[in-house]
Amino acid sequence: MGASAVRTWWRSLPRVRFGSGERGASAPSPVVTYYLIIVPAVVLVVFGLLMGFSASAVTNIAKGENPYVAFLRPLAIIVIALLVAAVLQVLPERAWWSVARWVLLAALIFQCLVMTPLGATEGGNTNWVHIPGIPVLVQPSEFLKLALALFLGRALTRPGARVRDWKQMLVTAGIPVVLSLGAVMLGQDLGTAIVMAACAFGALWVAGLPGKWFAGMGLAAVPVVVYLVFANPTRLARVKQVIPGLGTPPSTSAPTQTDHALWALGSGGWTGLGPGASREKWNYLPAAHTDFILAIIGEELGLLGTCTVLACLGLLVWGMVRVCQNHSSAFARVTTGGIAAWIASQGIINVMSVTGLGPVIGVPLPLVSYGGSSLLFTAAAVGMVASFARGEAGMRMLGRPDESSAGRDPR
Repeated sequence: MGASAVRTWWRSLPRVRFGSGERGASAPSPVVTYYLIIVPAVVLVVFGLLMGFSASAVTNIAKGENPYVAFLRPLAIIVIALLVAAVLQVLPERAWWSVARWVLLAALIFQCLVMTPLGATEGGNTNWVHIPGIPVLVQPSEFLKLALALFLGRALTRPGARVRDWKQMLVTAGIPVVLSLGAVMLGQDLGTAIVMAACAFGALWVAGLPGKWFAGMGLAAVPVVVYLVFANPTRLARVKQVIPGLGTPPSTSAPTQTDHALWALGSGGWTGLGPGASREKWNYLPAAHTDFILAIIGEELGLLGTCTVLACLGLLVWGMVRVCQNHSSAFARVTTGGIAAWIASQGIINVMSVTGLGPVIGVPLPLVSYGGSSLLFTAAAVGMVASFARGEAGMRMLGRPDESSAGRDPR
């Protein structure tokens, strides 16, 4: 190829500029926001894929199963979740707006199935559903989190919505939130209910409700949570375990789940024992590949590995916060606020449970812990927020990039 042909080919490429001159030099780049959502999410999924296999291989061997064959099921779920997120990120905002009400209605009906013969109980919570023909249990509350954030995004930004009118907000937002929390508590899953409440608080906060309302809601929630804790002996024992003077000290003769997790984190040191070298996963630490996957990461990859996971989770939430701050659509901002609060609160609760700073509630680490429903719907939520970021960046949803995208389409 001659020099003139190379110059002609180079001129034919679309001129891509990161950011937009119309926003000014100090405005955050919407393209950077998009990649702050996509890249950390993919890294977290890869971490979960590798460490989940490491943590579950021993358990599968103990069951007499081939660990590589058993790994195909979670691998298939991860691939499906990534494909779903990839498809959802190209949907326009108007598509999400149009289906918001029906998605919440479907999620509520799905959640109520836990009280039917299709419901299944694990770990003391009846929060799973067995759907005939599907070989795995489905957790409908994960779908309900996404549906609630989406519905609040529409309800709080629709024409005529008055976010400072407490009577209207009590009907518009209060009733859906109470119904969603009540449906989750039908299965006694307080941990998921707390995360869902955080999701609702995030959407309401971004929508601009008066700050004093949140103080009132917080005060009203305290006696309800206290009652739910004291009404369940298992919950009460877990809460007492983390209160100084009430919990039992670490014991090698009768160690708790948190004791094993702390031993795993401590033995990992700075750089870890090496991939696959965990000792706690040998049937010492329960739920090693699900709720306590962070302990295995700390044992095998050390403090550097756990900090990498937490940094990626922080970057993902930060990217969502940038959408809340800078997106031109109120619907996208409020919906993303709910999802950001959901992922952030779930991550914080999981880390506190693993490190003994909080009671063991039983919520997975977003995008890292094994769990088909959690991974699938969290990936779907990330895909939805990515679609908002794509639209704000001027990226065409389908087709080739061109100059009509104001030079902000990075493809």
